[in-house]
Amino acid sequence: MIIIKYIGILLVFLVTFGIGYLWSKRYSERVEELKELQTALNLLETKIKFTYEPLPEIFSQMGEMLKGRLGELFQHIAVLVKKTTVEEAVQSAIETTPLNLKEEDKKIIKDLSKVLGKTAKEGQVSQIELSLTFLSSQLKKAEKEELKNVKLYKTLGATVGMAFAIILV
Repeated sequence: MIIIKYIGILLVFLVTFGIGYLWSKRYSERVEELKELQTALNLLETKIKFTYEPLPEIFSQMGEMLKGRLGELFQHIAVLVKKTTVEEAVQSAIETTPLNLKEEDKKIIKDLSKVLGKTAKEGQVSQIELSLTFLSSQLKKAEKEELKNVKLYKTLGATVGMAFAIILV
C-alpha cells in the first residue's frame, strides 16, 4: 500500500514538472521560429532580387528548405497563392498553421504580404528589409523572455510538484 502511495506522489511530481517544462518550451520554440523566419525572409529577398521565379514557386522552395511548422506555413502559402492573392494566402495560412509566434510577430508577416507581388522588385526588397528589422527587434525581446521564463516555469513546475508531494505525504 505504501509503495502505491509513493508511486502516486512520484507521478504527481512528474506531471507537474512536465507541465512546467511544456510551458517553458513555448518560449524556446518562439525564438527558434523567429530565427527561421529571418532565414526565410533573407531567402525570399535573395530570390526576389536575383531570380525571376514566380512567388508560388519561391514559397514552395522555402517550404521544402525550412523545417517544422514554418516549412508547413510556406507550403500552405504556396498552395493557396495559386488560387488567390499573396496577401489573402498569407493571412489564411498564418491563421490555420499552428505557430508559437505572438500576434505582433504574425502582424509583421501579414504587413509584408500586402506588398509582395504588388510593387516593383525594389519596393518588395525594401519592405522585406524593413520586416527583417522588425523581426530582429522581436527576436531580442523573445530571447529576453526565454531567459526569464524558461527557468521560471521549470522551477514552478518542480516546486508545485514538491508541494503536492509534501501535502500527500
